Amino acid sequence: MSIEEFQIFVEKAILRLGENIQIEGFRKGKAPKETLEKMLGSEAILKEASQECVRESYLKVVKEQNLEPLGQPEISILKLTLGNPFEFKALVSVLPEITIADYREIVPKIKKKTVEVTPEEIEKLRQEKEKVEHEKLRQEILDKIAAGSKMEIPEVLIDSEKNRMLATIKDQVPQMLGVSFEEYLKKINKTEKEIFDSFLPEAEKRIKGSLVLREVQKREKMEISEKELADGMDKIAKQD
Repeated sequence: MSIEEFQIFVEKAILRLGENIQIEGFRKGKAPKETLEKMLGSEAILKEASQECVRESYLKVVKEQNLEPLGQPEISILKLTLGNPFEFKALVSVLPEITIADYREIVPKIKKKTVEVTPEEIEKLRQEKEKVEHEKLRQEILDKIAAGSKMEIPEVLIDSEKNRMLATIKDQVPQMLGVSFEEYLKKINKTEKEIFDSFLPEAEKRIKGSLVLREVQKREKMEISEKELADGMDKIAKQD
């Protein structure tokens, strides 16, 4: 950022910091800028000015480049002195671009299997079988599209999903097995890290599926839930 552009943020910072400063001979917040600047000191002024400059500049770049950041950026100040250009670097993970497979061609080719119901089975059981088959169909469609799609999954998404999976196991083990998670690890002779690392394939699969669903929604200009999208794909398959 040029000297002139950054100077605007510096002057705003001086006025903002000086709003509550009482200087003898002047009304509160009404002292001359030069007087406030001397009293505040360059360090405080630069800190305030750089923070606001980083915030506005970062948001502007995100909007202009249509980025979809994941989490907060990692900010590095490269040059920060009064009367000089201001330079900083922002490092942030973003959602990946996806080269998605032709889902319109894939969906009609996947056939739904006929559900066999014996005379002894009641309606509830039939509905459960339908539900299971529907989920299989949905997952098969999603897997086919994801397999034909290309994307680079950010590590931050993978770690987040693995952490969710680990938290789920930690909650379920005491309820289902009646032992603490630590005792469970001893019984299976594994460490928490080994369990965490073993989640990688499933975590990648889940994230890839989620990103594919999101991309389909964007392509079709739909604002719908994952369930509605899956139901729509099921309907397309039935029409074939």
